Amino acid sequence: MDIVLVTYNSEKWINNCLISLDREWNIGEKLNVYIVDNHSSDKTIEKLQDYQPQYFGKYIIKEENSNLGFGKANNVGAALGNDEIICFINIDTEILENTFTELQKEIILSEKNIGAWEMRQLPYEHPKIYNPVTRETSWMSGAAFAVRRTVFEQIKGFDENIFMYAEDVDLSWRIRANGYLIRYCPNVSLYHYSYAKKNEVKPVQYIESIKNNLFLRYRFGTIKQILQGYYEFWKVLFLNRSPFPGAKTKLLKGFLEHWKKVPYFRKTKEKNRTIAQFYGWDYEKTRIGSFYRYTELKDKPLVSVIVRTCGRPSVLRETLLSLRNQVYDNIEIIVVEDGKPTAENMIKTQFGDLNIRYVATEEKKGRSFAGNIGMTLASGKYLNFLDDDDVFYADHVETLVAALEKDGNMAAYSLGFETPIEIKSTDPYEFEIKAYNSRYQQSFDKVKLCHHNYIPIQCIMFSKELFTELGGLDTSLDYLEDWDLWVRYMQKTDFSCIMKTTSEYRVPFNKEFQNNRQEKLDQALEVVRKKHEQYIIKIAVSDLVKYGEDNLWQILKEKFKFNR
Repeated sequence: MDIVLVTYNSEKWINNCLISLDREWNIGEKLNVYIVDNHSSDKTIEKLQDYQPQYFGKYIIKEENSNLGFGKANNVGAALGNDEIICFINIDTEILENTFTELQKEIILSEKNIGAWEMRQLPYEHPKIYNPVTRETSWMSGAAFAVRRTVFEQIKGFDENIFMYAEDVDLSWRIRANGYLIRYCPNVSLYHYSYAKKNEVKPVQYIESIKNNLFLRYRFGTIKQILQGYYEFWKVLFLNRSPFPGAKTKLLKGFLEHWKKVPYFRKTKEKNRTIAQFYGWDYEKTRIGSFYRYTELKDKPLVSVIVRTCGRPSVLRETLLSLRNQVYDNIEIIVVEDGKPTAENMIKTQFGDLNIRYVATEEKKGRSFAGNIGMTLASGKYLNFLDDDDVFYADHVETLVAALEKDGNMAAYSLGFETPIEIKSTDPYEFEIKAYNSRYQQSFDKVKLCHHNYIPIQCIMFSKELFTELGGLDTSLDYLEDWDLWVRYMQKTDFSCIMKTTSEYRVPFNKEFQNNRQEKLDQALEVVRKKHEQYIIKIAVSDLVKYGEDNLWQILKEKFKFNR
């Protein structure tokens, strides 16, 4: 495998990066390391030359007489090797002991149409969304990825007219425009020390990212998207607050300079207009929690994921695939089918590698009954529901276990995307996601949880002790059964809240289905509110005061029917 590194005044990162690479001899082949230095003025070259590799196959340092930029320097490094896989990583990274072992597994098991593989960055995972089932992603970060040499050469590598930032998006979109897919690999991790502090704004990144976004709109976008880019630019220049001193002056200078390259990007316009996505200055929808800090777990207690299903194995299959993708490796899956065992054969033939226990009720007993069977059979310290039409992102279980082990509460929840879907086919299961809605972003509040449910069922993980002591789902309820359970459980414990999106839950896009679902929810609401009259919850006076302050205007508006 060829490893390409680019340095520029990088002396403080060199030792940790190279030492971490040098211990990866155990993958069965030696790594060839090619380093291109962009005319550093510190001790970068000296440190590179002083390093004595133990296990590298090749160790070549290429010194440039000027700063070529990130993309062009990577092209120079790639041309020095000839291995069929090129791995590009930033110099401010540190490889973990199993990084390349896991990467090789991914490459070997990948279909031929997978052109590139993106690694997971720690301690801050890149927040853009990916498909939790297939792990397909629309673009990959240039900080850590691998690509087939044939693919890289076919598209002529990085565009050397993009000096820095967004060159990875451009590369990714050209890979996809040539018919290849990009796969996100959450089990292939490395530390990337990209930010010194949370929400840090880097001046060069800020200016170049905006300028290059405009270039990509010319190459991949429509006229409307190009005009939208300039509209966003003028908003930044005249309406937004300056993120650092002199930002707007530098931005205006960059804007004037960008016209020189506009003809080039217009000339190299991509014909396939379905590849690009522009969300302001982003290129993909993002998950909340971009600065959630990864915590390495010392202990990994067993987690039982309870999956309720009912006669739709093709739907269930997606859910189980998302569980196979979990980075947390001590999971027990309890699948409870409400009715006949229609999913049994699919589970046996396709998911024999997973720790799954499957049971079917034979007769229809209802969702709550099925959930209680799952909790009863569960052996884990922690339990988490995942209904058969919902999915976890790869870090869901890991994130919630980390919170529970750290905070000492008996329940913890993260955030989930509400994704309205239009079903095209039930078998095979095909659908279109119409939106990614972050509907609930509520930190734990007992008063508000008494008023309404803001924790979707798959978002929360809880100790089995709560089930043992306080019981399970109310079998008379088929809707809002989860809300009733959370209200009972908060009699015993506070809930930890992690402001990070780690799951998706499907809802119908079809208006008729929506109305039918809402009617059932409204009916259940009356029953649950009546039931809650019997509950006694200990709530601090300060919590009531806060709730009153937060909701005073809403209460007045509802009571007296007036607006501001």
